[in-house]
Amino acid sequence: MKPPKTKKDFFFGLSPDLPKIVEIDLGEIHPNPDQPRKTFRDESLAELAASIERHGLIQPITVKREDGGTYLLVAGERRFRAFEKLEKSTIPAIVTTGNAEEIALIENIQREDLHPLEEAEALERMMERYHYTQEELGKVIGKAQNTVSETLQLNALPLKVKEEYRTSDNRLISKSALIELTRIKDIDRQHLIWDAMKQGKWTVRATRRAKSNAALGILAQNKTIGAGRLFLKKLQTTERIDSVYYQELALLIAALSEQLERLQPDEDK
Repeated sequence: MKPPKTKKDFFFGLSPDLPKIVEIDLGEIHPNPDQPRKTFRDESLAELAASIERHGLIQPITVKREDGGTYLLVAGERRFRAFEKLEKSTIPAIVTTGNAEEIALIENIQREDLHPLEEAEALERMMERYHYTQEELGKVIGKAQNTVSETLQLNALPLKVKEEYRTSDNRLISKSALIELTRIKDIDRQHLIWDAMKQGKWTVRATRRAKSNAALGILAQNKTIGAGRLFLKKLQTTERIDSVYYQELALLIAALSEQLERLQPDEDK
C-alpha cells in the first residue's frame, strides 16, 4: 500500500509542529462504529456535496492509522460521504494519534448540530468505556459538569418519547425542553406533556411549572389530573354508548372545555 501524499505547501511550511494534510484513497478509509452521529439526511449531504464541488473542501477529515495500513475515520463523516457522492478517489485528511472516540464526540459537540439523544448516548458510552466521572468527562469535551449531567438525563426518557423524537422534526422541540421533561418523574405526566410538546402547545416554562407543582405537592391538581386520566382510559376501552349517555358526555366535555379556558394562566393566553 502506497503511503499517503503530503501537501508540502500546507501552512506555507512555517512550522513543522503543525499537523500535515495528506491525500488518502477513500477505499482505505472506513467509518467509525462509535461515531456519535447516527443520522445523515440525504438532503443535507447533497447540499454539502454541492458546496464542496463548487468551493472545495474547507476542513479536512481526521483519521487514525490502523494495523494493516487502513484508516479509521475519526471526524468528518458527512464530508467523507459527500466525497463518495461526488465519486472522488481521494480526500484531504489529518492523521491523528489521539483517542478516536473522544475526538469524534468533541468535533460533533463543538459544531452544535449533534442530535441531543445521540450526544447523550455517546456521553454514556464514554463514561462506561473509560470509567470517567461526569466532571472528568466534562473536562475532556470542554463542558461544565452540570451540562454533562443534564445531557445524560436524556437517556432516562421513556422509550416512546425517544423513538418519536428521533423521527420527528426535532427543531420544534429544544434540548432544554427535553431536559425539563426528564425532571418530571411521573411517566404518565411525561407522556401527556410530550404529546403537547409535539403539537407546539407546551413551553419550557410550562414544563418547569409542572415540575414545581409536583414538588410542592398540590394534591388537588394532581387528583384532578388523575381522575381525568382514568376517565380517558375508560373512554378508550368503551366500544359503544347509547344516545342519552352520549349527549350527557358531550355536555360534560363542553363544560370542561369552558372551565379549562377560564383557568388558563394569563401568560399562556
